[in-house]
Amino acid sequence: MQPRIYRARGGGTGADLSDIEWGDFKVILALSRGGSIAGASRILGVDSSTVSRRLAAAEDALGGCLVLRGGKEFRFTPEGTAALQAAEAMEASVANAAAAIKSSKQVIEGEVKITCVEAYFHVMNPVCERLHAKYPKLRVELIASDSILNLASGQADIAWRGALPKEPDLIARRAVDFGWLLFASKDYAKIYGLPKSYDELRDHRLILYTENRLHMEGFRWLEQYKSGKDGPARVPSTNLAMRMALSGAGIAALHAYVDSEHLNLIKIFPEPFCFQPSYLVYHESQRDSARIRAVLDGVLEYLTSIKHVLMGV
Repeated sequence: MQPRIYRARGGGTGADLSDIEWGDFKVILALSRGGSIAGASRILGVDSSTVSRRLAAAEDALGGCLVLRGGKEFRFTPEGTAALQAAEAMEASVANAAAAIKSSKQVIEGEVKITCVEAYFHVMNPVCERLHAKYPKLRVELIASDSILNLASGQADIAWRGALPKEPDLIARRAVDFGWLLFASKDYAKIYGLPKSYDELRDHRLILYTENRLHMEGFRWLEQYKSGKDGPARVPSTNLAMRMALSGAGIAALHAYVDSEHLNLIKIFPEPFCFQPSYLVYHESQRDSARIRAVLDGVLEYLTSIKHVLMGV
């Protein structure tokens, strides 16, 4: 008996690989494991005619004969063997991906990158060691950047921000509020004295922020008291404002926790002039990740434990 050849229907040339489907490769795997059209149909839970149609579709898409059968003999052509190897590799990749995804939802390990502005870096830094001590297989990397990193592209996994994100695919969890206070250096106080009321700020040198910062209350608050005494320069960050204040250049609006960090700065008024909310932001694709949830919970717990410092009350 001459071998029967299962040919591609329509005499396809295989020019369009977009016609190949994962289901076609599943048929090839079933043919290999079942040893026949009937065996493949039992594995797949379909009738034999469906298997024959899917085999023909695969041959049409690939542009070659995949299977030879003569009597009880059944074998793959060289092209069929190549297709079978590809199908086995695809099956392994799918299985590995599924296992990795399932593991990521259950196992707290791997790397998580947190980004925050430079001014927050020393505040956030202790949380990395805390999390590693609790989860030895978890590595937390802290990235200090005054630029907004792209969470969707993986530049970071979690961001600690002072404003709600505008991107619809980002999720924000409310963290602690932090207070804003006014500071000046001891040298400034010796030379110019300190204001006894907010209105007296107009008689002092004020360190003001650049235009791109003024959408947030803490950065723009001093604008209402600016006068001709203010220098022509504006600063883009609280770090630079703090350095200028330490140099004696003027009075700066800074985050409240500066009070416990820099003994050369004087807190001008005891109470914060405003409070600003902060948020832990992450991409919605990370919603079910166990390591992301663990880090979010750990960071929130830590920030809550020091909220009196952050709020300045």
